[in-house]
Amino acid sequence: MDTEHQVVPGPAPAARLTVSPLNGRSGVRAAGEVGLATRGIWERVLEGAVREGEDVYCLELSDVTFVDVAGADALAATAGRLRDGRRLVLHRPPPALRRVLDAFWPDLPAIEVSM
Repeated sequence: MDTEHQVVPGPAPAARLTVSPLNGRSGVRAAGEVGLATRGIWERVLEGAVREGEDVYCLELSDVTFVDVAGADALAATAGRLRDGRRLVLHRPPPALRRVLDAFWPDLPAIEVSM
């Protein structure tokens, strides 16, 4: 028996990005997506990296599922604003973010990727 099903599109689930401080070191743990809907949160996180006085600011990204190109651009711009010797350490970023950084910003000394 053939039955026909019609899919009625509903609203897409809202993108979320949650951020919490890391214990014992300077930085944050992020979870969710970095995109248009969460750009403000992401930019505030990156501003915190610039304001922190530590030489290393860690971004634990293992629970981040997506970073759009504008989010990667904001990350690269933040790295460019760090004073000499400071760096952002990205712990387990999504594979697509690593590829975008390698393709468009391969020589940013202020970004270190840690798996």
